[in-house]
Amino acid sequence: MNIDHGPQSSPAIHNVPLNDVESGLDREFQGRGLSWTSLRSLPTSDFLSDPSKISPLLEDFSDHWQDYLEDWFTKLGIVITPSYLQHLVGGRPPPQTKLHAIAALDGLRGWACLLVFNFHFLFTYTWKVAVGWGFNNDNFHFYQLPIIHVLVSGHIMVAIFFVISGYVLSYKPLKLIRNRSWEETFVVLASSTFRRGLRLYIPSIVGIMLVLVAVRLGAYNYSQKVLFEGHTITGTNEQHPPIMVKSFLKQWCDWYAAVARLMDPFDWALYYNNYNPHLWTIPVEFRSSMVLFLTILATSRVKMMVRVSLVSTLVWFCMRYGRWDVVLFLSGMLMAEADLIQGLWENRPSAEVQEDKEKRAWSSHNNLSLSKYQPSFRLLSRKRWIVLLILGLYLGSTPNTGYKFTPFFMWTWHITPKTYPEPHRFPQTLGAVMIVYSINHSKDIQKLFINPVSQYLGKISYAFYIVHGPILHSLGYSLMPNIWSITGKETNFKYCLGFFITWLICLPVSLWAGDLFWRLVDIPSVSLAKWIENTVLAKTTRREKAAPTQRVASHVN
Repeated sequence: MNIDHGPQSSPAIHNVPLNDVESGLDREFQGRGLSWTSLRSLPTSDFLSDPSKISPLLEDFSDHWQDYLEDWFTKLGIVITPSYLQHLVGGRPPPQTKLHAIAALDGLRGWACLLVFNFHFLFTYTWKVAVGWGFNNDNFHFYQLPIIHVLVSGHIMVAIFFVISGYVLSYKPLKLIRNRSWEETFVVLASSTFRRGLRLYIPSIVGIMLVLVAVRLGAYNYSQKVLFEGHTITGTNEQHPPIMVKSFLKQWCDWYAAVARLMDPFDWALYYNNYNPHLWTIPVEFRSSMVLFLTILATSRVKMMVRVSLVSTLVWFCMRYGRWDVVLFLSGMLMAEADLIQGLWENRPSAEVQEDKEKRAWSSHNNLSLSKYQPSFRLLSRKRWIVLLILGLYLGSTPNTGYKFTPFFMWTWHITPKTYPEPHRFPQTLGAVMIVYSINHSKDIQKLFINPVSQYLGKISYAFYIVHGPILHSLGYSLMPNIWSITGKETNFKYCLGFFITWLICLPVSLWAGDLFWRLVDIPSVSLAKWIENTVLAKTTRREKAAPTQRVASHVN
């Protein structure tokens, strides 16, 4: 007899898989259970001890090879079908998953990755996506207007990735610190630090390896001709895979040098490798994560207000030296601390007097004693998060180039630290923090990011991020001149029509490849990282075993 207990509240944030740009979901791929029992029923040990036992199986295969071939193609068809359509071709339907506390950030990361795709798709062919409305007394296009410009601006999305990563990676250890669970905090930080490199670099290296294979198979031959021809790639000429036809060894050495430099933890310069230049964010994620973990460890035994003050000072220090990436991660940490103080994701035990004092010190200005003002205050509270989101979108739409001379953004130049090597990163940092913070605190805004489409984009975001660049450099470069040869580009309409048709082809292909990479590479890499950690892990004490396990699974980046 089934008993319906009614809807349950969202699980606490520390009991759910918290996703960021560089992580994958902690679950196994569930395809259709096809098993060729007649071939697999014989254990390897039996075969080695008595090779004659394989003869009946070979005879069975010889008599029914058509069935085996049909099963193989059926299984292959299920694997290459997107996960949300597999139930239509004989696979299992996608499992029903319950939304966890910060599911909206998953959806935000997914849409951010899609907008990065838009930016990378367009900026190869035009500089218009890098400048704002009215720049140089020109550029009066609709998509260049403030806020609207976010749809084609990729740099703000990277900032959002980093803020989400800082938030997610710091929430669990900060919660343990506030509970005075020092040993558990050490275990969590040790695990996060050990697995971080594995989690970030395994999918990235596999992705770059696939690009190498594609180069050797000739998938980039035509696109390289388009690149060298010079009439199509009129925007940002990104790094493109070299084709060394005469020497595989030389190509391999070049690939190895690219991977080795990508993994160099001592080089803080932004590195755009030739095989997938968009992976410049991966070493930035890794280095910033290490700084974050070290900061959490260093401030773990100090009082809350001291920790907030120290981290805020460190944020200012990083701004002073232009380390915008670390600023974003540490800003995510400060937001996580603030949400813990306010008890945003779970009910705070009333017996914790110390936390009660901290909360009063943090938000005493929000305590209203007159009940007759509560309805209007709640309405005002709901609206203020929407206003904060709009302000964040406005600052996030700061153009990547020339915002000092762009209407609506000239004033932000005067507040930008002169030490920033890329000045536009500063107002975009402010925008990213406002966007993430407003979404965390507004149920109304969260509704935009917890629907099935948003959640799906969040699940495949890291895989989609890895594969979209190679697809744009091979398929996109090859399609664009041929589409324009049909539509023409003499007028703005024909020019944009060619963009739209090519976008309609490249986006579904990239999403399909991202889904495939997610299931075959991204998810297994999570399991592999955990297996490696468990294999080399020293035996823990009984108290450590009793501590809850950290579940920081998978962007952002």
